[in-house]
Amino acid sequence: MQVNSVASASQPAAAGTAKAISAANALNAAEFMQILMAQLTHQNPLEPMDNNEMMSQFSQLNSLQELKDIHSAMDKVSVTNQTTYLASLIGKKVKVSRADGTVQEGVVEGVVVDKDNPQIRVGSDTVDLSDVIEIEGV
Repeated sequence: MQVNSVASASQPAAAGTAKAISAANALNAAEFMQILMAQLTHQNPLEPMDNNEMMSQFSQLNSLQELKDIHSAMDKVSVTNQTTYLASLIGKKVKVSRADGTVQEGVVEGVVVDKDNPQIRVGSDTVDLSDVIEIEGV
């Protein structure tokens, strides 16, 4: 039984962060262990799995888990940085592009963090930073 897909799904960890994160999302630790156990259970007794190959797969699993942890930490840092920047906009006049194509002007009154998505409060509306088209100091 040939199981090259395990190694090829894990190899993007060495190729780059973005590819490694995709691989980490596609193959989690439990799935990896299931595949490894199936491979060990169904291996050819005349050609058992090489110890080096097994250790390589374990290290790839560890690398994927570490990359997932780093990705999670970077997401938290990004939200914190964006929230800090949005807080610096409080009291400043902004122009915001609305979904219907209109432009709204107003003073930033506060920052709201909803599900790790920081937004500014302009009047009674909450607005994503990506919708801000102009910022004026007061």
